[in-house]
Amino acid sequence: MDDLGPVEASRVELATTRDFDLGGMRVRPAHREVSMDGERRELEPKVMQVLVALASARSQVVSRDWLIERCWEGRIVGDDAVNRCIIALRHLAKETRPEPFEIKTVPRVGYALIERSAPVADVAPVEIRSFLPLQRSAPAVLAVIVAALLAVGVAAWRSNSGNESGVATNAAPASLAVLPFRNLSRGDPYFAEGIGEEILGQLAREPAFRVAGRTSSAMFRNAVDLRDVGRALGVDYILEGSVRSEHGRVRVITSLVKASDGMRLWSETYDRKVDDIFAIQNAIGTAVASALRRRLVRSAPLSGPLITNGEAYNRYLTARGLIRTRDPDLAKPAVDLLREAISLDPRYAPAWSSLAQAIRLTREVNDPERLVAMLPQARGYARHALQLAPDLAEAHGTLGMLLGYASPQSQAHLRRAAELDPKSAENLIWLGISHKAAGEFEAELAAYRRAFALDPFWTRTARDTAVTLAEMGRRGEAEAFLKRRSGAEQSNQNLLLGRVALISGDFSEAARQLNFVAKADTSRWGRVASESLKTVLFTLGLPTQPPQAVWTVPGDAVRPIRRVWMKAPPAPLEWRRRNRNQLAAEVYRHHNHFAAKLLLNASRVDELLAVHDSPAGLLGIHPSQRLRVDQLGEATVVALALRRGGRQADAERLLEQADVAIRLVYRRGEAPFWFVVDTAAVRAVQGRDDESVAILERALGRGWSHTETTDLDDLGDEPAFATLRDHPRFERIRTRLTAHMARERLETQQLRLGS
Repeated sequence: MDDLGPVEASRVELATTRDFDLGGMRVRPAHREVSMDGERRELEPKVMQVLVALASARSQVVSRDWLIERCWEGRIVGDDAVNRCIIALRHLAKETRPEPFEIKTVPRVGYALIERSAPVADVAPVEIRSFLPLQRSAPAVLAVIVAALLAVGVAAWRSNSGNESGVATNAAPASLAVLPFRNLSRGDPYFAEGIGEEILGQLAREPAFRVAGRTSSAMFRNAVDLRDVGRALGVDYILEGSVRSEHGRVRVITSLVKASDGMRLWSETYDRKVDDIFAIQNAIGTAVASALRRRLVRSAPLSGPLITNGEAYNRYLTARGLIRTRDPDLAKPAVDLLREAISLDPRYAPAWSSLAQAIRLTREVNDPERLVAMLPQARGYARHALQLAPDLAEAHGTLGMLLGYASPQSQAHLRRAAELDPKSAENLIWLGISHKAAGEFEAELAAYRRAFALDPFWTRTARDTAVTLAEMGRRGEAEAFLKRRSGAEQSNQNLLLGRVALISGDFSEAARQLNFVAKADTSRWGRVASESLKTVLFTLGLPTQPPQAVWTVPGDAVRPIRRVWMKAPPAPLEWRRRNRNQLAAEVYRHHNHFAAKLLLNASRVDELLAVHDSPAGLLGIHPSQRLRVDQLGEATVVALALRRGGRQADAERLLEQADVAIRLVYRRGEAPFWFVVDTAAVRAVQGRDDESVAILERALGRGWSHTETTDLDDLGDEPAFATLRDHPRFERIRTRLTAHMARERLETQQLRLGS
């Protein structure tokens, strides 16, 4: 570093400070510019002032107050202002090679800038009229340093005692967040972010770490103060980095920071061929484990179907970045990139699995016929990924999702994904849905809560937890859970509160929350809120454009609120087309369920039985297969069709299977409203009228509203409850529901929606 001369007490004036060199970096304060090896960077004025002030101190430790006096003229500013500048300068140093300087933190004292390389000769000194008053004599400072070194040595000796390797074998998992790696190359950032995500996944699979979920970590990609990140995510350490790729080479600079004070514990630069990226990722994982005194037990291999060449990997990571957006408009480019990656390396299993995901996200799946056509292809890609890599968790999860959550095959894949990668929030969401389809509702809720703990800023983890609580009749708990979320987007918060209100039959409150989001938010939350608001108004019989139908993967166990809009049963040709084969029947599942009720009410039983006797089976129910828990609602419709078609024995066998499913679920504990009402429907079809009515009365007491669990406007129009018409207690239930809807309609009209 240049000999900056004695440092005086005046403010740093950038305009009058001469250019100087710092560890091979040229610093031009008046232009707020630094340059090295032909690369120039412009700094913010305050960041440049702090750099000049620290450089003027000649490696001496300076206090925060000293920096504030020189750079903020002694004004009262928060710690964040100083922290932001220090972090920016550390990023500058890390992203420059060779690294020109380091800023060390001396806890409870201040900072010192240490030059990293030899000074450049014949450079004019910097004119800074300031002075650093030393409060301690040289012997005193030396004594403090010696004491600190001794303390560090003793601590290291104690921590290493009894463990020659220095690696903790039984320590509690280290809590860690991996921020998206910054892109220093031209073009899109997905390659850089993908490398960070892969490292996150590698560390998350290790028992020695508790790693914050990728969506939550991504919320802090532009964080200035890493201490805030630590507090928000509840982690002790933060891994950050940057990536520059060019001409077949890649440079990854990464560092591990202690969240409590922002001190850098470890930093390294990897400059290699792009084909060596997997070795770089492994080296980073090993270095993090070493720095935190943990041992890796599931290190990624460096050969096999999980490793590929640099060109294929670049395309794969870019496609993964597009898939993460969940934007249908970006799914098609992701498909193209993954096909290119596969053409470069047909044995790279993750590319096949991601291709299946990308196809499922394309906009064409909003057309059910296109979904019928593309599902076999997507399932085939996921199965091929598993042929290449049988223990690839994401391939098991993807295939389970594409198979529809509810089938035994689907549940086996979803549960295997969670076994292989139990600290993936996405796998836990899939696991929860499989529990729901199996009637394991407490296990479902537990899976969602675990997913939320791992990834609290991912909307899906909060939504599924809150919705499940509301479906159980625990509205207060659901709302309290949502209101405890810190840092959540306000629009998203209102949207979820509206969803909970809708499940609970509070339509006016749902409309108020959704209207707020629809009018105030132009993002995707606003669009979702607008469609949900249409659902509320449509259900209440108020003027609105019909909501769009939403098509889901086959067997989707998430029972949607009035997603199918029919006032009359479908024509015979249309009914046959939507049940022409098993896959079509699965895609049209919810639509067909609603349509079958209307066909029953219209006495078109022959059409129902014709489908029942076909390979598709009526509403997915096959005589040769055991009735699933999630099929309880469809079972009553099929039993009624069989009974009215003179096939009483078949109907009774099906109802006996429904009884088995009901007993199994209630032995496990609490059940959501939809299962309770399906149970009441089974009892009514069995002729156990009083028991059916008592079940509905208890559901009313828990806050049930029939529009959440039935399709028809009047509960009495449901085919399963037709025999209860004129039952005094059932009629009182209908009266209460009618009065409730009238109140909600009036309250919603008074909201002046749209204003």
